[in-house]
Amino acid sequence: MQIKFGILKKGDTVLNVWDNHIAVKKKNGDVEIYQFYLDDEGLPRLAENTVLVTQGDGSISAKAGDGSVEVMTF
Repeated sequence: MQIKFGILKKGDTVLNVWDNHIAVKKKNGDVEIYQFYLDDEGLPRLAENTVLVTQGDGSISAKAGDGSVEVMTF
């Protein structure tokens, strides 16, 4: 079976694929890490949450998809 993930945008490159993760370098230099899994029926799915690595001062934040909750640590 071949599983195809159509997650790249123009200028993006794949940095690494391991276990059930895909690391994508965005055109602007950010790196987004996607997680995938097989559901109960054996179909491939992308997890709703990703990890985004950007330029910054060492802080970490988490934000709900609708932007309603944001938690920051330093």
